[in-house]
Amino acid sequence: MNDEGWWGGGLLAAGDPRAQWARAGADAVSFREFRARTAWLSSVLPAHGIRAGSTVALHGTPSFTQLWVVCALWSLGAQVVLLEPSVSRAERRALLELSCPQFVITLGELLGDEDRFAAECEVLVRRRPGGRPASTDHCLVQFSSGTTGRPKAAGRTASSLLTEVRRFGALPLAPRGGERVAVLEPVARSFALIGGVLHALASGATVVFPTSGGDAGVVAAAADADVVLGGPRQIAQLADAPAGTRLPRLRLAVSGGDVLPVETAGAFARRYGVRVGQAYGTTETGVVATDLAGAYGPEAIGVPLPGVRTRVVAGALQVHVPASPYPYEPWPALAGGGWLATHDLVARDAATGAWRLRGRDGRTSSGEYLVDIEAVLLAHRDVRDAVVLGPDPVEAHVAGSGALRRDDLAAWCRRFLREAAVPESFHVVPELARSASGKVLRDRARLHGRGWAPWPDRVGRGR
Repeated sequence: MNDEGWWGGGLLAAGDPRAQWARAGADAVSFREFRARTAWLSSVLPAHGIRAGSTVALHGTPSFTQLWVVCALWSLGAQVVLLEPSVSRAERRALLELSCPQFVITLGELLGDEDRFAAECEVLVRRRPGGRPASTDHCLVQFSSGTTGRPKAAGRTASSLLTEVRRFGALPLAPRGGERVAVLEPVARSFALIGGVLHALASGATVVFPTSGGDAGVVAAAADADVVLGGPRQIAQLADAPAGTRLPRLRLAVSGGDVLPVETAGAFARRYGVRVGQAYGTTETGVVATDLAGAYGPEAIGVPLPGVRTRVVAGALQVHVPASPYPYEPWPALAGGGWLATHDLVARDAATGAWRLRGRDGRTSSGEYLVDIEAVLLAHRDVRDAVVLGPDPVEAHVAGSGALRRDDLAAWCRRFLREAAVPESFHVVPELARSASGKVLRDRARLHGRGWAPWPDRVGRGR
């Protein structure tokens, strides 16, 4: 293995060093420059005390520099704690307290704009008092979306990253060398980093980043791409792009990270002649199942990747992992035998073998699935979004038109549900709270903390 470590010897394609590694707007970087910048940073960072086993949190402006720093830290054998650029200062402080890194690297602090992609930016290294060195062999630590509470830290080893990249690359429709892959989500998110950037390194494809997360930046990045990878938000931005927008090279579009609305998938396919595929996974495991061609429709998440072991227990999906993905929690966080509970309810189509994602695990005290109550609410013509919390008490947070009334919602639920399944309270709100990654929050404290809904009498604050 070369001086770059596992990522260079195991990932980097042995292609033309003059070929483009990445592009954002008018700025482009070759594979040769990528290696040179990474090598230079790996020679400079040890002067700050960073070495093998160091823990380093990274946040700030999305940039080529961000990825050079990540790979340089991996070259040194450091553990990278990757924070999303959009997290608030309070959230970042909480995540740093949880991960307790020895160093914090801030990117583009002087720019003050974490929505805009910068080709290069300053790198500020700070030593964090009381930080702890790595106690596991995870080279990457990311955080789950935190939809049901405090975000959970999930670690990936070099072996697990290489395995995922190889599995994804073996799929018939996966991006190929020489293609342009528009990675539209922040690379601090698992699928964007691994399925997008790391796979492109391994295949010799060119990564194209949007210069901003706004509509114009997303559309420009996808304009001459062969492959588009993003979340439902980015797919919707492309589906609703200004008249005259074309994606003439597009052969593959894949959505991940959350459920893709049927309307969005249909609008995209009608406009560009390409069905939106799906990639389902977790921060702990990476990609678990795919339907890259979109053959099973937007309501399906596809079939498991070859080599990924799965099982369904009480309707909820579990994935087998060879070792604990939790750097700060003991192994007993997993079920016996290394089975990771995703808490996602799935149903399998007997004819195709494809899975459909039903929603999150959770029941009322009388046994009804919370997701089934949400489905009833979402069928109401005036409801736009709904989330049901439980089991005690069961309450519904609903966003929709101004015509919504609590009594009407209760009567609607009684038409389709047993009395024991009807929520005890309904909170009509302007919009549902979402995480930094855009997922609807299911955490009682964070939902009530917005001040739109009073606390249930039986629930203490903070639960």
